[in-house]
Amino acid sequence: MVLKPITKELEQAFNVNEKLGDSSKVIYRSVYRRFLNLSDHTKLLDMSETNIIKLVNDDSIPPKSQESLLDVAVLVRKANNASYEKILKYKTIQLKKSIEKRKFEKNEKLKDELPEKKQIERYIKTLENNKDYVSYIVNYLLLNYGVRNLDLNLIITSDRDVTTKGHKSEINYLYVTSTYVIYIRNNYKTYKTYGQKKLKIIKKSFLNACTQLLGDNYDTPLLKLKNGDPISEESIGRVIQEMTYNNIGEGMYFKVNIADSKKSNNIKRIRDLSNHRGSAIETVFAEYDIDNKN
Repeated sequence: MVLKPITKELEQAFNVNEKLGDSSKVIYRSVYRRFLNLSDHTKLLDMSETNIIKLVNDDSIPPKSQESLLDVAVLVRKANNASYEKILKYKTIQLKKSIEKRKFEKNEKLKDELPEKKQIERYIKTLENNKDYVSYIVNYLLLNYGVRNLDLNLIITSDRDVTTKGHKSEINYLYVTSTYVIYIRNNYKTYKTYGQKKLKIIKKSFLNACTQLLGDNYDTPLLKLKNGDPISEESIGRVIQEMTYNNIGEGMYFKVNIADSKKSNNIKRIRDLSNHRGSAIETVFAEYDIDNKN
């Protein structure tokens, strides 16, 4: 993926942070454009820290979005030798309190609104019966393995070589055989921490869905545009959300999983979800347990 920098200040930030992956750059570029729209295209280096904080500290901007805007501000200013300490202090102290307050309020509301896992399972069965194979695969992987949107940007293939590529590949795969599917992830949020992940899936309906989509092709993208091209990482979240039960999205699916596992006191299931997702179990409880008060 070729990423053209938007401005010299962002280009410098990418150059200094050489370990930033392409998916992270896509996110930073998107947030940076959002900041420029808010600032009437005044660049980060042309504003004081105080004015950046005032601009972002707006009730119309959700606290987590404010955090993303300040993250890109710190990234850019630090890479260009501009002061950023005041922004960082505001983000880690005052904004953090706002985020926690907002999260608590949302979780309290979710206790009455979050669907039961069985409801989503029935929805997935309907997708299977309707032969909506793409949506079925997306929802099956989200609910059963707690993966993120990016993890579903994958290629369905019959090429056995993808199982041995390891760190040489930056692509996610569903390798299809006559009796099982191997789900291989080489591109997901915490790949650099947890490395390649492989899952063997033997469920017949899942195998059939993959086989039907692959057809006589050597490989095919799971998610693609009408012309057959793979979908972009920038739009994958919206596309997947529209496929989920009541459009609740992957994050809500994970919260459903945690709530259901706690209800049945299934700690092993929570540990498995943590492992599949590539998240520390402390992060799982902090971000996805709607009963968490911290």
